[in-house]
Amino acid sequence: MRDKLLKLLDAKGDLPPLPDVLLKLENHINDPNSDLDSVAGLIQTDPVLQGRLMNLANSVLYGGGREKAEDLSTALLRLGLKMVLDLAYTSELPKLFKKIKSFNQLHFWKHSLAVGYLSRELSKRFLPNREDQEICYLCGLMHDIGILVFGYLASEKYSVFVRESDKSRSLEDSEMEAFGIAHPELGARFVRRWWAVPDAVVDAVENNHKSMPRPGVSLTVNEVVYLANAMAVESGFTNGVTEFWEPFDEDLMKSLGLEPDERETIMEIAHLGLASAESMLMG
Repeated sequence: MRDKLLKLLDAKGDLPPLPDVLLKLENHINDPNSDLDSVAGLIQTDPVLQGRLMNLANSVLYGGGREKAEDLSTALLRLGLKMVLDLAYTSELPKLFKKIKSFNQLHFWKHSLAVGYLSRELSKRFLPNREDQEICYLCGLMHDIGILVFGYLASEKYSVFVRESDKSRSLEDSEMEAFGIAHPELGARFVRRWWAVPDAVVDAVENNHKSMPRPGVSLTVNEVVYLANAMAVESGFTNGVTEFWEPFDEDLMKSLGLEPDERETIMEIAHLGLASAESMLMG
């Protein structure tokens, strides 16, 4: 089954490409000669995305206590261009995989969004490098993308797998036994082959599940995503595919200085982000 899946992935078939608007936004925002007007002009070609960004700019999370943003340029200034790109991914990615019926996608995307928001907040606490902080949301949002690739390439078989697999085992172990490949590797291969995203995102897709932080050692992006995933699951944001999770390591959290009250504050921010982004779920 592994060889068959990899051949299907290499042939691409009807696997969804990364939308042009995301590729163009990435290029515009990373281009030092680009300006706000050119980014706004690009977003205006997608009225749905424009409307969602306007709504988010005026939400409690981003616009609380400020005058309403009446035009797109004001909204972009309020959100910041890197945030605009993250939110564009949030809006566009769920629409690409709508046909998958193997598992509950609403649960899946709520989990992914929670990991994204928590990764962003934790990065501010643990990662001094600004570029690392800025990539963490997308790493968290896409960390389980391989599950969607399974649902696309082997829809019926993965549906049976989700329904009948041993829920007392880790998802990766069960996938390896059933398919000869697990979702972190499959997702990383897909993203590396077909989507133009930063290398850090590909690495997080492939390695975040095994990147457990170590006390006394500075955290990496993947370890931040690992922590975010653990916190999301602890708070009830599971991905809708598996019921097995490693026991929450309270000693690890304490060794990192993440006491329960600080985790609660971080979770509150994540809940606000989820509430603001709910309209983006499932397209």
